[in-house]
Amino acid sequence: MDAPGQRVHRRRIQRPRHVLGPWTLSASGAGDPRAGAGAASRPVPLGAVREGRRGSGGCLGRRGHLARNRGGRGMSSPLDGRPERAELLLIPGPVSVEEEVLEALAQPVRAHYGDQWTALYKGVVANLKSIFRTSGDVHLLFGSGMAGVEMCLGSVLSAGDGILIPSNGLFADRMADVARAHHLRTVTPRAGPREAITAAAVAAELDRDPELRAIAVVHHETSIGVINEVREIAAVARERGLLVIVDAISSLAGVELDMDAWGIDLCVAVGNKCLGGPIGVAPVAAGPRALEAIDDGRPKSAGWYLNLATWRRFTEAWSSWHPHPVTVPTSVIQALDVAIRRMLERGLEEHMRRQAAARDTIREGLREMGFEMLVADQVASPVATAVLGLPGMDVPGYMRWLLEEHGMRIGGGFNELAGRIFRIGHIGRAAEPEVVQAYLAATADYVQQTGLASRAREL
Repeated sequence: MDAPGQRVHRRRIQRPRHVLGPWTLSASGAGDPRAGAGAASRPVPLGAVREGRRGSGGCLGRRGHLARNRGGRGMSSPLDGRPERAELLLIPGPVSVEEEVLEALAQPVRAHYGDQWTALYKGVVANLKSIFRTSGDVHLLFGSGMAGVEMCLGSVLSAGDGILIPSNGLFADRMADVARAHHLRTVTPRAGPREAITAAAVAAELDRDPELRAIAVVHHETSIGVINEVREIAAVARERGLLVIVDAISSLAGVELDMDAWGIDLCVAVGNKCLGGPIGVAPVAAGPRALEAIDDGRPKSAGWYLNLATWRRFTEAWSSWHPHPVTVPTSVIQALDVAIRRMLERGLEEHMRRQAAARDTIREGLREMGFEMLVADQVASPVATAVLGLPGMDVPGYMRWLLEEHGMRIGGGFNELAGRIFRIGHIGRAAEPEVVQAYLAATADYVQQTGLASRAREL
């Protein structure tokens, strides 16, 4: 028998060929999404179905919280005074956080120094070390993930140093932009548009350019939902004596990662993705070789704030009362502390299994509706799924419909994939089984009512 929480993951859904399965929300074509804004009938949101009412509701979240907040009676918009309804975020980050995390965020603002604050901050750092699986330093940078990327590159490299940044998507390209801004000699080979970066390809590039000093790689390329071979890439880089820098912004606590065992020297994440916290903090972890590079006497390209040397100096000098160089967002870190502790109480492995289960259910359900996944299952991320639109599908229109009718926000594609794909996150509240089923139900409703289902069957 399946253990609790595994049934959705392992269940094989059976359906007749002429219907869309267990997800259809409305019958008899009610609420045709092809109709204009003035149509008399609108699709019935799943939250409304469960509450026995019609109207602009949304998915019924844990303890009904989101459904209650989506009936058009939310906060007033500061722009026009109209009610603002809550969105359920099914994007690859930020996430819709748990209620306990919101409650922590709403506590009175506390000072960024003193005994109690220092104990809380150091507790968060200790827990993050266990998640990064490192005995090195961890600092809680106030900023975005890209601020953390810039800190990693600028703190250990000097202008003119060579760095390899293999790319298969937007976020590796951004990392390369940061490297060029720091006047690094940046080598950027590209993988195929729907392929993972492999260790073999990286080894070939490194052998062609023995003067490179570092490699930086994105673990989970969120723009296409693919996992790159970071473990194997780190091994071939270490064999050649290169520093290894990893963007784990959307993979830490979502994909297996072992910083020390894999030989990763610098690693950056964020609190608002797989960790389940609010926006605002980018944890940066540094191992022994990175610390040696910081102190090797070579002038680095970093400034003062985005410089690990600055953070190390203040962490050591002010350790007992103010373990960081600047004022940090205490409310955000306090909420992140709650999110991390809740995750560790459940167990990191269970946390990641839950996200992978959501991924599997989404991919299976969408395939049954005729959708094609952008990348193969073997390299598919458990954190986010990229899906090609059905033939003739208005992908931006589908995304707007989900948001307006069901309060669900999903992501779109970038660059050449804009308008062709949509992306679904499996993190935060989006990993909850009832949220997954609500999303599939809404999508099945859309596909059926727009006639996309019959077109998919004809192909």
